[in-house]
Amino acid sequence: MTDDGLTLNYEHAFDVRMNFDKRWTTGAIHRGGPNHGYTSLAAGSTVSGPLLNGMLVDYSGADWPVIRTDGVVELNAHYMIQADDGALIYIRNMGYVHGPLRTPDQGPDEEPAIGRYFRCTPYFRAPEGKHDWINRTVIVGIGKRVPKLTPEDEPDHSIVRYYAIR
Repeated sequence: MTDDGLTLNYEHAFDVRMNFDKRWTTGAIHRGGPNHGYTSLAAGSTVSGPLLNGMLVDYSGADWPVIRTDGVVELNAHYMIQADDGALIYIRNMGYVHGPLRTPDQGPDEEPAIGRYFRCTPYFRAPEGKHDWINRTVIVGIGKRVPKLTPEDEPDHSIVRYYAIR
């Protein structure tokens, strides 16, 4: 089969488990506008997968989300990955997260018509060498929030599975 240039191919690149330290919401800047937040990384965050392994550098960054009035969170995260070989890789991750949402015509007792969603598009800056493929590859992520609800639960974290679009 020949490649016509219009076929989407992808492969699992790596997973990131992000542990969170602090969460703040600053509120709306303008009346009726979205809230703004800050979520910092904690220690112990990991990177694992077929194309990249390592850790997130402890306390190396944060997400500066916008929490919109329609229930959608706009992610804007910046942090550092340290690959197993010591290479430092900067990541800027943008995306959308929301829980189940109701459409405007739905009543409060109806099952939400729009399901959970957590998708992101990261951009990387890796040094020349083994990891520089990530500087020229479109990556997409699918995530899952895992909040700490009881003292027995694991720490507050998210897991994001990243795919390289080929």
